[in-house]
Amino acid sequence: MKKLLLMTAAATLFVSAGCKCPCGIFSKKENSESIFAKMQKAVDVSGKQETLKSALIVYDTHLGKKDKSQITLKVKEKAKIRLEVRSGQSVFIRACSGKKGWEYSTGKGLRMLSAKEIRELKIEASYLSPTIKFDKLFASVKLDGSQKVDGVDNWKLICYPQAKFKMSSITMFVDKKTYLVSKTIEANSKNPNEDITTYYGDYEEYNGMVLPFMMVAQVGGRILEFKLISTEWNAEIDDSEFAVPRTLSKSK
Repeated sequence: MKKLLLMTAAATLFVSAGCKCPCGIFSKKENSESIFAKMQKAVDVSGKQETLKSALIVYDTHLGKKDKSQITLKVKEKAKIRLEVRSGQSVFIRACSGKKGWEYSTGKGLRMLSAKEIRELKIEASYLSPTIKFDKLFASVKLDGSQKVDGVDNWKLICYPQAKFKMSSITMFVDKKTYLVSKTIEANSKNPNEDITTYYGDYEEYNGMVLPFMMVAQVGGRILEFKLISTEWNAEIDDSEFAVPRTLSKSK
């Protein structure tokens, strides 16, 4: 369940960064580069992104009527990341001090993250926080025509992550009128035969950034819902939140 929460959370703030990668032209009127530029303008209504040095974002999430959890993301300059998932008395934390990564879970205690796991955490944080430039993840983006999502015309974009992230392509659907993301589809790294489809809605402005208030992720036959609780840009976050703990007992 913890792994599922982290994987589906990875799509949450997909809309929050622009694209500077080399993008192929689809038509004279629109191409992947122009679409990403309009997406950036749609979510960053006041040009606030360039001033963001840190962020604290909280979501409530649950799988059906059970397994209610809360996801808290803290990010700071120099690749400092802390992602927490809390469900009842259980806690799952993944963090990176910028170079070293660690993980803590109730009942298992503390362990260090491998280089691959640190890359995965950085990808998740890039999706979740508008303080991290998302274009660093993509080698290229292809415009693959258009498709309706819930009866609304959307651009269909195929996004190819940088090779070092070792991820499959991600399909993104962008509303042609609002240039906000309606839906994303990505492979489930735990089950290659199963996709994660996430729908976004109820967009609202939060201190200059437009974010989806509600998300619904479909993983196989399971439905995972997200509700945005709070956002704080340029939050005061102490570096100790990201540092590798000296001691961390299993009961903590």
